[in-house]
Amino acid sequence: MAPLSNLTTVLDAADVALINSRLGQVSLGLTKFVAFLLAALIGWRLWKFTICPFLHPSYSKEFFSWVLYMLSDGADPIFFSDANGLLSTARKYFNNTTKPFALTVLGMTFYVVTQAKHSAEVYKNTETLSFEDFVQGLMTTNGNNDEVMKSLGVLVQKMQIHQLYPSQSLSTLQERVQCWIDNNLNLSALRHTCFYADSQGEAHIELPLYQWSAFLEFDEVIWKMLYQYPSFLSHDMSKPRPRIIVALKRYFKIPRDKRANGATWLINSREDEAKALGIDDDNFAIVLFHLYFAINTNTRKTVFWLLTYLVHNPSLLESYRQETGPAFSGQDLVYPLYIQDPANCPQVDAIWHETLRLSGWSASVRLIKENTIIGGKLMSRGNRVLVPHRLLHFDESIFGENTHAFRPERWQKENLARSPPWRLFRGGKTMCSGQFLARFSVTTFVATLLRRFNIEKVGNPSFPQADEGRPVLGIMPIKEGHDFNVRLLPREMT
Repeated sequence: MAPLSNLTTVLDAADVALINSRLGQVSLGLTKFVAFLLAALIGWRLWKFTICPFLHPSYSKEFFSWVLYMLSDGADPIFFSDANGLLSTARKYFNNTTKPFALTVLGMTFYVVTQAKHSAEVYKNTETLSFEDFVQGLMTTNGNNDEVMKSLGVLVQKMQIHQLYPSQSLSTLQERVQCWIDNNLNLSALRHTCFYADSQGEAHIELPLYQWSAFLEFDEVIWKMLYQYPSFLSHDMSKPRPRIIVALKRYFKIPRDKRANGATWLINSREDEAKALGIDDDNFAIVLFHLYFAINTNTRKTVFWLLTYLVHNPSLLESYRQETGPAFSGQDLVYPLYIQDPANCPQVDAIWHETLRLSGWSASVRLIKENTIIGGKLMSRGNRVLVPHRLLHFDESIFGENTHAFRPERWQKENLARSPPWRLFRGGKTMCSGQFLARFSVTTFVATLLRRFNIEKVGNPSFPQADEGRPVLGIMPIKEGHDFNVRLLPREMT
């Protein structure tokens, strides 16, 4: 029995040795494979970010971000969770360069332009840089066909200018806005519509300010549509979008004379032209869908931020109230254009601009149709140029010291609102045609509110933090959980 036992022991040892040998071979092979991948990665990294820029100095340097910044905030790539932080970090990485640089997000390359004179080159170039192609790509994503875009493209822009730039058409629209504010900004109307009020009595109502300024929930995620966020990560946007378009389609099926409150000249003219061109209801609803959100998304958030800065700065609130007082007779606004004149209301004008400077995440995007040189750097066809104006709004050489503080007095600097770095509403062919209506709506609403009510914070809430990470095209939302309550108490007019 002993020899058999010894044989078994020998065989077991041999098996173990064989297994160890095989494992060693596998481990060696895996090590070689990993080493090969690392070598390939290092080689690619050296070529793309070191050797190639050295050999081709005219190329824009690319920020090496995919390892450090691939994922942030769960499944969101950092461009969509902290876009402003990423752009600031990238510029610092290149020693605060004034030259354009590049970064790639989800396979899409953006050339980032951060200097005012280079952004002017972008806006002047209408031959090889296209905003229309960017918008048409967005409209195609939402369901419009090529024929619709060709038929309505230029016409729609001309209509918007006709209605929304200073003219009798704009005055008519402003009168409707003022009428709506007058009818809805009273305690009775607020009690009826603000079902979410936390508290209300005979002489007061308490409201969460951001919710009071809210639009549709879809508006909080519309940025995913603008930046063509991957569909598998944007169900909260892609699911409600068709429902909104269907609702608009149903509205335009109602005979015009039976629609509640009617529609503006701009909407009616678009509808007439669409019918004349043979555009069907589905495509027309999509066209109006873009206008609907463009009009509403930034105005309501600007109201929130302007009121937030005022209630946290009582002296400025009182200054705003006093300056706009001559436009009223009792509680009624009788001279609405008085508020729009900076000569009459310089403090209102400064507060307006400072609110936009701090709360705006304005950016311009262009599609590169042909290889183009901007700021001395070559930008390749098929990619995009991004001009993030928010970075310019914190330049101390332009806006003075302490640029992260709310200081309306900085706008006393002559022509600051017309300086090239200040482009919240300006940018070549993409100048916002709704800027005059937006300012009228916001400043009129706030002036009427302060005339009719005393407004105060409930408790001692901290100042709400803006969600700077989301790359919205306009005014930033707040971070979740940062809403705060305000108390409105009717004022007694003497």
